[in-house]
Amino acid sequence: MKKVWTLIVSLLMFFVYWPAQLIPKKKGLWIFGAWYGEKYGDNTKYLFEYINKNEPHIRAIWLTKNQQALTLVQNKGFEANWMYSLKGFYYSARAEKLFITVGVKDINRFVINRKNLILMWHGNTPIKKIVFDDKITRKNQSVIEKLIFSIFPFLGMTQFNGVTISGSDDASKIFKSALKTSDDRILLTGFPRNDSFFSSNQNSFLCEELDKLKKLNMTSVIYMPTHRKEGKGNIDELLQNDIIELNSLFKSIQSTLFIKLHYFHLEQLNFKNLSNIYFIRDEDIDQDIYTVLSNFDILITDFSSVHFDFLHTRGPIIFAPFDKKNYLQDDREFYFDYSEVTPGPHANNWNEIIEYIQTFTENPNYYETERKQVHNRFNYFRDGNNSHRVFNAVKNLN
Repeated sequence: MKKVWTLIVSLLMFFVYWPAQLIPKKKGLWIFGAWYGEKYGDNTKYLFEYINKNEPHIRAIWLTKNQQALTLVQNKGFEANWMYSLKGFYYSARAEKLFITVGVKDINRFVINRKNLILMWHGNTPIKKIVFDDKITRKNQSVIEKLIFSIFPFLGMTQFNGVTISGSDDASKIFKSALKTSDDRILLTGFPRNDSFFSSNQNSFLCEELDKLKKLNMTSVIYMPTHRKEGKGNIDELLQNDIIELNSLFKSIQSTLFIKLHYFHLEQLNFKNLSNIYFIRDEDIDQDIYTVLSNFDILITDFSSVHFDFLHTRGPIIFAPFDKKNYLQDDREFYFDYSEVTPGPHANNWNEIIEYIQTFTENPNYYETERKQVHNRFNYFRDGNNSHRVFNAVKNLN
C-alpha cells in the first residue's frame, strides 16, 4: 500500500515540481528545516536564530510537520509554517536559499530548486562513512534508478548540487568525496550548533535537574550512542547489564547516567527512569540536546561525532565501542583509525566505564593532552562565531 501511495504522490508531484522550477526566486527569502521536518534543532536552528536576531533584512522561515517544533519556533517570535501547507509550497518555491541538515525531506522537497540548497549537516566531522562513500547501507544506483531520480528529483539524489559547510579540513575532504562535489562547493565556517558552547542562554527542564545534581556534588554523565542500521538495529544490547544492576552501579559512585538516544531510535525509548538513570526525551530539552550538553560533567559515546563537539567543553570523554567489530562489518566503515580520533579511554563494558568515571572524578585532566590535540584538529574555529561566518559565506551565493 505504501508503494502505491508513493507512486501516486510522485506522479502528481511531477506536475508540480517542474513548473515550480520556473517560478522566480525572492531575494532575502530563506527557508530552514531539520530532521525530516520532525525537529527544531541542529545547525540549521542556530543559523536560523542568528539571522532572526541579527539580520532583519532576511526573511527566515522554518518549515516543519511537527506540532512541538512549530510551537517552539513561534513561541520565540520567529516565523514557522507547516511544510506541506499552501504557504509551505509557496515559500519553498520562491525561496532564494534553502537550509537543510539531513536531506531534502527536511523541507518541502516537491517544489525547491536543488541548486539553492545549503547543507548544514547534522553532526561534526563524520567518523563513519556517509552518503556515496557508504558501501554497506547504501547500494550503488543502477542506470534505471539514476534515470528515475533525474525525472523525479524529489525522490532521491544521484549527486548533491548545492553547497555544504564544514568545520575542519578533514570534514571538507570527506564531504567532497561523500557528496561527489568540488572544493568550491564546500565552505569552511564551523558548525553553528557549536556556538551553543559559548552561550549562557542554555535553558530547559534538564538544566534545572543538572543544577540540582551539582549542588549535591553528584557527577552527571551523558551517554549518546550513534544509531544502528539507520534506526532499524537493536540498541538494547548496548546497555549490556541488567538496567537495575546498572542503576546500582551509578548509585554506588554518586553519579547519574543520562541516556540520549539517536533520533532514529526515539521510538525505542520505552525504558523506565530509575533513581540514577534518566532517559532524555525531546520535551526535556526542547528537541535539542545542545540546549544542555555543556552542563554535563562527562560524555560517553561510541562512533558518533558528538565527541568532537563536546571537546569545546574541555570535559572528559569515555568511549564505549562495545560492538565495534560487528559495526564495521554490518553497519558502517570508518574514515579514520578509530583510536587516532577518540581522545579518551576505551571501555569494553559498563564495569570499566564505572572505573573510568571514578578516575576522571579524581583526575579531570586525564587524557587532557589528547583532547586538546583532537580538538584543534577537528574544530578549526573555537570562538562561538560559526553562525556569523556561515551567514557571510552564503549571503552572496547565487
